[in-house]
Amino acid sequence: MARIILYTGKGGVGKTTAAAATALQAAKRGYKALVVSTDPAHSLRDSFDQEIGPEPKKIMKNLYAQEIDVFYSVDKYWGKLTGYIQSLFNWMKVDDILAEEFSIFPGMEEVSCFLWVYSHYNESDYDVIIVDSAPTGETLRLLSLPDVARWWIVKVFPIERKLLKVVRPAVKVVSDMPLPEEETYAAIEDLFDRLNSIHKIFSNSDITTIRLVMNLEKMVIKETQRAYTYLSLYGYNVDSVIVNRTMPTDIDHPFFRQWRESQAIYRKEVEQLFSSVPIHEAPLLQKEVMGVDTLLEFGDSLFGKQDPVSIFSNVKPYEIVKENGVYTLVLKLPFVSKEEVKLHQVADELTIQIENHRRNIFLPGFLAKLNVEKANLEGGVLRITFEKPAKTTRK
Repeated sequence: MARIILYTGKGGVGKTTAAAATALQAAKRGYKALVVSTDPAHSLRDSFDQEIGPEPKKIMKNLYAQEIDVFYSVDKYWGKLTGYIQSLFNWMKVDDILAEEFSIFPGMEEVSCFLWVYSHYNESDYDVIIVDSAPTGETLRLLSLPDVARWWIVKVFPIERKLLKVVRPAVKVVSDMPLPEEETYAAIEDLFDRLNSIHKIFSNSDITTIRLVMNLEKMVIKETQRAYTYLSLYGYNVDSVIVNRTMPTDIDHPFFRQWRESQAIYRKEVEQLFSSVPIHEAPLLQKEVMGVDTLLEFGDSLFGKQDPVSIFSNVKPYEIVKENGVYTLVLKLPFVSKEEVKLHQVADELTIQIENHRRNIFLPGFLAKLNVEKANLEGGVLRITFEKPAKTTRK
């Protein structure tokens, strides 16, 4: 069973370097490794100092790299859907080139990245797939897509599909506007099914882990905290925090001394904030981290003798427990106050919202029949208790 490791963090913290170095360390240990860049501003080719294409390219023994290309990926995974969208634009007399450009919606590239990783995982060609993802905000939207897709496929999609079958004859009488055919809906349904499968793989902490890359700066630490909270909300396992570019201790100069003192303060804060997960640290090197040799040096300083493919922490962020006949949903939500968390339940759907991030959890049948009795947030753990089922009495 292949391992998936996803690196994310604020833009510019060095997540591409960390991902490339991890892939090299894995290859050196004998794993067949693939590192995939999903960041639209690809820099994986710069890290390896060579060109990388939209299909996996062999870098060296056991190591392959790939940079996702939006047009190539959309054509591969979204053919029928974009074909319909282009026909709709053509009907509207939009220029062919513009129609092709407009048919790529925001988010298609990110979803295509997921589909690539899913495909590589299913084909079992690699022992470990390392994902160099987009900056934190984009990654969080990407990781929340399976939840959104599952909501559409359960709540909206069947109604819209049936409705179109009814109105199609009437529309054809008054307009020649192209309507989505059954094969278009089939393609969309297949896409949603894949996204649902992807969610199962990415939320399986025995397969997929996420590593947060950060620098010892206040703004970066704050964003990393938020990312950790939201990843926990979506049910993903963060197994490590990577602290990059720490100042060397052997440089004695007033300018660097001040930086070092500042980082020492933030280092203690990071240790307290992320005490529940391992912290790996890489120093600021004297030269730019580019090419195989410097990436190997970076990886050695980061992991030492540890196996970089290991799961460094495996704590379930979300589970349902039963005590004395009462069910409690336990969700790890670090760094938030109870005032920031909003809950809403309708039938089998429980919505948890923190600021502008929302997760819809479809409850199992035995919980859907119960109402939320109380919720308590303490020590970074949200406990949602459901009312005890009423006892049935025989006449």
